[in-house]
Amino acid sequence: MGAYILRRILISIPVLLGITIISFVALKSTPGDPLLTNLNPDVLARLLANPAILAQERHQLGLDLPLPIQYFNWLGGVLQGDFGYSIVSRRSVASEIGPRIPQTVALIFTSYGLAVLVGVPIGVITAVKQYSKFDYSLNFIAVFFASIPVFVLGLLAIYTFAVRLHWLPTGGLHSTDNSSLSDAAVHLILPAAVLALVNGAAFVRYTRASMLDVLTAEYVTTAKSKGLSTRLVILRHGLRNGIIPVITLVALLIPDLLGGAVITEQIFNWNGMGSLVVQAANTRDPAEMMAIVLMAGTAVILGNLLADVAYAVADPRIRYFRAR
Repeated sequence: MGAYILRRILISIPVLLGITIISFVALKSTPGDPLLTNLNPDVLARLLANPAILAQERHQLGLDLPLPIQYFNWLGGVLQGDFGYSIVSRRSVASEIGPRIPQTVALIFTSYGLAVLVGVPIGVITAVKQYSKFDYSLNFIAVFFASIPVFVLGLLAIYTFAVRLHWLPTGGLHSTDNSSLSDAAVHLILPAAVLALVNGAAFVRYTRASMLDVLTAEYVTTAKSKGLSTRLVILRHGLRNGIIPVITLVALLIPDLLGGAVITEQIFNWNGMGSLVVQAANTRDPAEMMAIVLMAGTAVILGNLLADVAYAVADPRIRYFRAR
């Protein structure tokens, strides 16, 4: 297993490099000059009237170098832990991203954990109780939440639980006069619940479909005929085999989860990486955008690696080494 993980990590390096190269070229190929995007009209007019000042600024930032040299300069900095400087805030990208990572990590892990812990058991129950009223009701709810856009569900949640019922805050990381951990947890409930509902609905549907295939398999029928209890058959024989396609879904939903986090953070004024993505895209800040692309690509690759490892844990028939 260790050799397989090492091999996958080594294979992931050129994949990640390819992602950064394509993103870097795409950002540099976008029409316009990022240095002039966010200037007020007076400053912009002064710069356009004095091209030498603009040329000097571009030279200081290395934007006048050939594209391959710009990329290798950026890559060399990343390998040394330097992600560059924001052309908007004039601060290091690391100092811009660092304080936001814990907020996004808390949101993603909480919502994804809730989605798995709630969606998978409901999917198993609906498969066991196929064609019952319970099955139809939960499937209807799952299809509803899977179909509704994240921003619509977020606005509905704010209107219902914050505006009308006054149970939860409308957004933000914490209250103005309270920065305790319990207050932050209360502010986390709505955004995490919205993301969990959308992703949990997908887990319900996939788990149900997978379990229906497993429950009609011959080895499950044989286990039942031996007198084993239904609960034991489902948990020991059914769930362990039916969970394998769901593990694949866990890895495939990572990009959707990151995209949903961007929207959710904007709706709930959650000061995390999602709001930074929108800010960097609006300002066309190349250093910030490249750092975000690198982090997102790394997260997706690690998610797929963890899914492969989970396969071997769930199914003992799967082995990532050659038999001697």
